[in-house]
Amino acid sequence: MLVCVLAPSSLSAQGPAENPAVDLPRAITLVPDPAPAAPFSGLFDAASLAAAAAETADGPRRACEGCPPRRPVRAIVQTLAVNVLFNLGARLKPENAEYKVTLSSWWDNLKHGFEWDYNSFSVNQVGHPYQGSLYFNTGRANGLSFWESAPLVALGSASWEYFGERNPAAINDFVTTTLGGIALGEMLHRAGWLIRDSGATGRGRLFRELAATVLDPMTGANRFITGDASRVTENPPDLKPAFTVSDFELGVQWNGEVNERAVNATGEPFVGLRLGYNDVYTSPFKQPYDAFALTLRLGGGSAVSEAAIRGRLYGRVLGADKEKSQSQFYVAQAYDYQDNGVFEYGGQSVVVGLSRLLQPSDSTRLAVFGAAGPIVLGAIRSGLVTVEPEEGDPNKRTYDFGPGAEFAAGAALRVRGIPIARASYGGFYIRTVSAVEGVSGKHWAQVLRVDLLVPLWRQFRIGLGGDYINRATYYDNSPDVHQWMPQLRVFLAKVSR
Repeated sequence: MLVCVLAPSSLSAQGPAENPAVDLPRAITLVPDPAPAAPFSGLFDAASLAAAAAETADGPRRACEGCPPRRPVRAIVQTLAVNVLFNLGARLKPENAEYKVTLSSWWDNLKHGFEWDYNSFSVNQVGHPYQGSLYFNTGRANGLSFWESAPLVALGSASWEYFGERNPAAINDFVTTTLGGIALGEMLHRAGWLIRDSGATGRGRLFRELAATVLDPMTGANRFITGDASRVTENPPDLKPAFTVSDFELGVQWNGEVNERAVNATGEPFVGLRLGYNDVYTSPFKQPYDAFALTLRLGGGSAVSEAAIRGRLYGRVLGADKEKSQSQFYVAQAYDYQDNGVFEYGGQSVVVGLSRLLQPSDSTRLAVFGAAGPIVLGAIRSGLVTVEPEEGDPNKRTYDFGPGAEFAAGAALRVRGIPIARASYGGFYIRTVSAVEGVSGKHWAQVLRVDLLVPLWRQFRIGLGGDYINRATYYDNSPDVHQWMPQLRVFLAKVSR
């Protein structure tokens, strides 16, 4: 899903005149046209057109020429329509009886209230945040701001929990879907605009619109319905970053033996992506997520080894010597998922940090940072489970929930905007209480990571990396668990700016 972000970095330029990559073949010219009929029109258009048109006397407003029309009522209708589509899709499997909802099941859920569910770890920590991203982007696709779109995620999540399935509503799903949906939603929305170019025409324009729709289906569907997918306009200025730095990796990872110094002789292939959208630590702040960092690794021993987002919500320069250094205070939303052989963790948090940018020379920059903040809700696989239970077995949960805290520090050295070396330390603490959910205990985990990127040819680098992973869990009424493991990686990286 996220790998589609790998558009060439030249897409981040500020306009077609400055970006030769958008001067594509123009064998087919797309021109503005009234909203065409579409397979989605029944859910995304007809049900809300009348109400949306009535929101202003002169029709929907646009924040800019290339921005979507502002239609709050349609955004609400489409949020609920997402739930209808998910419910109907789940019903296609006869065994999914829990999705055959009725008025009686709605009333039962409302009377029962919230509980903690027993879905698989990946469903709760990846599937629900993605579903939440669709709710969030019904707002962004209809001209709402970041903060105006956020309540739609809570609306979509709550209505799904109570009315989308027969299972009792789950408080963990509500929190994870809402907070994770905001993080993934805004990241995918902006990533879609890295690919999209409203000033282009021809076949290339259509391909860009389709590729962006894969990342952000709600915005893409609305653009095809309203005709914006073919309108030639300027790109929304707030959705085109000043610069991006992307690092696509293909390599092999060797995982160590738990609590042993040895490393497995057989390596695990992996693909990875690092994307810097502006710079969370140094670029000027204008609005939420005008800078974010994405880390994604597939393979290396797990289907998804790592997925992390750091989206800046606020930033302020504390003092700057333009020639040598700059400091910034920032607040960032964090989404985390890790499965590394020692622990499996998913969490939603907010961190407060300080960064310092040093410029030893005109071409060299060293960024250092430190951050910490509360984990609203985290989930960590129990260290007591040795046999995987059957899906949905309430007596054999493999993970525990709880609040906690996150902390991190790191440094990155760049030459001419290209990363050469990175070092980071990240950790978290989660407190689980059996009276709330899980086995009572204190969970500490940390990862120390170092990466070197050696120039090979043009944009290509040979990467060498290593991690030290440590987990210590102190249970109130069970034996403590202490595990650690090294990891080594060798990879080919294509670094673009």
